Amino acid sequence: MAKTKVLVVGSGQAGAVKHVPAFAQCPEIEVAGVCDPDLARAQRVAREHGLAGAFTSLEEGLAATGASIVSICTPPQTHRDLAIYALEHGAHVLLEKPFTITLREAAEVIAAQERTGRKLSVVHQNKFNWGVMEMQKIVQRGDAGRVLHLGLTWMTNGDQDRMVIDPNFWCHSIPGGRWAESLPHQLYIAYALVGRMRLLYVAGRKTTDKWPWMAADEVDVVLESEPGYVNIRMSANPQEAKRRINVLHGTKASYMFSYKIAMPLAERPRAKRAGEYLRRYLTLRLRGGSEPKVVPSPHERLIRQFVDYVLHDAPNPTSPEEAYHVEELTELFGQEFDRQMSRRPG
Repeated sequence: MAKTKVLVVGSGQAGAVKHVPAFAQCPEIEVAGVCDPDLARAQRVAREHGLAGAFTSLEEGLAATGASIVSICTPPQTHRDLAIYALEHGAHVLLEKPFTITLREAAEVIAAQERTGRKLSVVHQNKFNWGVMEMQKIVQRGDAGRVLHLGLTWMTNGDQDRMVIDPNFWCHSIPGGRWAESLPHQLYIAYALVGRMRLLYVAGRKTTDKWPWMAADEVDVVLESEPGYVNIRMSANPQEAKRRINVLHGTKASYMFSYKIAMPLAERPRAKRAGEYLRRYLTLRLRGGSEPKVVPSPHERLIRQFVDYVLHDAPNPTSPEEAYHVEELTELFGQEFDRQMSRRPG
């Protein structure tokens, strides 16, 4: 049986390290090639992964391979044109986040998808981290009761963050800068737990002069959903490389969760219940009590589901409706953040 061909557009971190290996793990898939304006870079990635094709453009790659899936891993300023071209030339499309730069572009991509009848999804991969998936189950089962408040923390060591320290990185040219690049991750996690939201409040503060091209290194965002409020805290100042600690409060219980674990919180924790969550986590991470278990990465889980969505009509890992809503909130955030920062003295 002939395999379904995938063309990966972009040979940077997302394309070469995440998408190419994840698609290659799917037995129904052949990664037919990789595209990059820098041909030498595309050839290097193709050589490292044993791919037949290396191309300088999507047009060239599609014409040469006849791929029926296009995976777009380029900066978001290019997403609209690449996605529409691929859809109009008969390919299903997987887009890295951010979906697009503007809400208008997002609407144009969705219109092209509806017009062509092809399938479209966006990489909201952190929904596929074990801790977040477990938290979704907790909410769906009603273990937390009615959700009252969701607090999400996204902190990065700015001295080690390539997007912070490079003033020429693409994120600094979009409204909201570095924070508009990272915010969609928190928004789609919140969407998975509480549904649609509306933006209430944005605040930014500059506490250091280390990165003069950034308007703020501390940011707070408050949103309202039907179940309750959502607070997103972002910072470039922790000493460790990353900090992703989140809390969900419900009428029955409160839970702490990260990308790797979800567990109940209480002033007087029930040892049996907390122990059960710890046991389930350790069971997932270990095999035979000592040998580390190979756990699929979030990208691998999402891309596997995307392949099933395209080939077997499985659920879409990220619907256009979800992607559009996240883009809508991100655009509103960027506009409000830039407005506030422009009014600050100095």
